Amino acid sequence: MKKLYIALTLLAVTTTMLSCAKQGFPSGGPKDETPPVVIGTTPPNGTLHFDAKEFVILFDEYVTMKDLSGVLVSPTMNKKAEFGTRGHGLVVKIKDTLQPSTTYLFQFKNAIADFNEGNLLPSFEYVFSTGSSIDSMTLRGQVLDAFSQKPCSENVSVVAFAESQMSDSIGDSIVAKVQPMYMTRPDKEGRFELNHLREGRYLLIAIEDGDKNMRLGKDEAVAFLDTLVTAVKMPPPPDTTKADSTAVDSTQNLQPQQEPSAGMKGDSSAVAQGKIPLSKDTSDSTAVVDTLTPSLKLLLSQNKKDPQRISKSTFSVAGKIEIVTAVPLSKHYTLHHIPADTASPTEQLWHHRNDKGDTLHVWLANKECDSLQLLLHDTTGLHDTLKLKRTAATNRTPKTGKSSLPRGATSTPSIMKSRVAAQHPYFDTLWLAFLNPIAGISPNWQMKDSSANPLDSAVTVLALKDSTTTHCGIRLLPDSTLAPAVGMKAYLLFDGKAGEKYQFTVPAGLFHDIWHNTSDSISIKTEYTKTESYGNIALTLMADSTSTKAFPRLIVQITNEKGDMIQQQVVDKAGKYSFLHLKGGKYGVRAIVDSDGNGVWTPGDWWQHRQPEQVLLFPKTLELRENWDMEEKWTIKN
Repeated sequence: MKKLYIALTLLAVTTTMLSCAKQGFPSGGPKDETPPVVIGTTPPNGTLHFDAKEFVILFDEYVTMKDLSGVLVSPTMNKKAEFGTRGHGLVVKIKDTLQPSTTYLFQFKNAIADFNEGNLLPSFEYVFSTGSSIDSMTLRGQVLDAFSQKPCSENVSVVAFAESQMSDSIGDSIVAKVQPMYMTRPDKEGRFELNHLREGRYLLIAIEDGDKNMRLGKDEAVAFLDTLVTAVKMPPPPDTTKADSTAVDSTQNLQPQQEPSAGMKGDSSAVAQGKIPLSKDTSDSTAVVDTLTPSLKLLLSQNKKDPQRISKSTFSVAGKIEIVTAVPLSKHYTLHHIPADTASPTEQLWHHRNDKGDTLHVWLANKECDSLQLLLHDTTGLHDTLKLKRTAATNRTPKTGKSSLPRGATSTPSIMKSRVAAQHPYFDTLWLAFLNPIAGISPNWQMKDSSANPLDSAVTVLALKDSTTTHCGIRLLPDSTLAPAVGMKAYLLFDGKAGEKYQFTVPAGLFHDIWHNTSDSISIKTEYTKTESYGNIALTLMADSTSTKAFPRLIVQITNEKGDMIQQQVVDKAGKYSFLHLKGGKYGVRAIVDSDGNGVWTPGDWWQHRQPEQVLLFPKTLELRENWDMEEKWTIKN
């Protein structure tokens, strides 16, 4: 009984102590964010006459394979290696028959993580040779987006085809059909190293390799050099005599090295992770590898070629058809009505591309037409016959604006709408838009005015500051892309004062559309912005005195902080160019070398042997204040 009492007493004391201690447990320290560290390999990294069936990479902690697609083997093995763990070691079992006198390189790109926290080892390389020497040539550089000039790394593979792999029978299709001899992936800065190459020349390609098959697929972005590139000698490994003596196992060591003891701790240096440190070349904005090793710049771009097709064609309302295409139509498209037979009349059509060019609006003179056949042809590869039939769902009149009249009352269809905001730039035009093609000025309106142009004073203008009333003109703007040419918008002939408020009243009956509907009255109230709300940038472009090339044709663009184009000008000579009416903020400047003269940036095309058009970036960000004029000079080097 006494023993039981003592036991219960001890239990109670222990419980009390635990309950008190529970309130004050230490936090356990900061979270481990350090990747696993390589402390040795068996056989040693850089082994010659390699004939083992497996090798082991020893770490300072337990690890796991995180992503098998991050393991790259050069040259490619027909049978994939198998991976497992043994204690703190990663075991790689070789299943393929190794070729004689061949250097093999295993790269682990974000493929290995520590077991507990999942911290990824960014890169590690294990190399061995089945012969008496290890290949020691390299190709190094950086992959950049051809347009933005920003580093590319996500889903990007860099591959090299040996000159011996190329033949006339394979041609350009080598990048799509043949497995490259060497491969790697760039780091977050787009920098890459293809190490342990044989001497010789190589075709170097970067691919936005979403499927990670190391081959150029349809619609994948690509970067390439115009000529074969000669591999150069790898730089010597860093001097580790002054570093921590525990840093071991660089893949750059070309001779076998001694296996360190299992108790040694490595560090997280580039040496221990099998990498040569990267440095910056101060003569260029591109980050490059070792200053003794030439850096190659690969400019990635995508020349997407969607097949042209009609994705939608239907009567949207009675008398109107909408045709949507997969690829924007060119300005040279043609559209014709095909009569049902020789006795049938040809329907009169009006058609108009939207701003993007991917939608064609078609109006019919005969709103009662319920079926017809059209032929659409375009230089984008389109030549289609469309058979359209109006259904009950579209058997209604075209949309008009909302009416403010009481229920049951009727009015002239609202075919005109304002494109003017409550705050209107003082330097911009006041625009009106029409829902249907406008055939011209209403005959009834012309009879009301005997002046040379009845639209010269048709619009009433009320200055809200002092309630004075004046009049201004309005003009219909024929649309040259609409056939036959009719109007789809109009503008007011009015020069307002900055900072003033106005109300414009456009009277009813001014215009009539192709179906003889006349426009109704519309009232617009807006405030003109102030001149001091904007700043201006004057950019002086100068030719490079050291260049023998003529000054290029440029598309000079002012961009916002996101890189979106705000304003642009096409120039073909040195001089001073002004970009006006910009809001205060930070801006960038870029210039596209418009080699083909099409007015837009043209991406590269592997199959056409065409490099992307060069994009030049002004070296600094411009901070523009409102009511401020800024001047900058830029020497164009291309």
